[in-house]
Amino acid sequence: MFKGDKKSEIALLTFEQYSNIKDLPITKECRIVKNEKPTLSKNDVAAINKKIAKLSKTHTQSLSE
Repeated sequence: MFKGDKKSEIALLTFEQYSNIKDLPITKECRIVKNEKPTLSKNDVAAINKKIAKLSKTHTQSLSE
């Protein structure tokens, strides 16, 4: 769940994707669940990954300053 979201979503992610999302400052909650049906499509996850890549670069840049 990202800050400002009203509900959680479930997505099938790689461990690397999970780690990236979990460490972003906009992430309110990110956890591993078992036996849950994804509520996000592969297209939704791809869009989130693009957003994460952009935010990760910004976050990494701010840490290096």
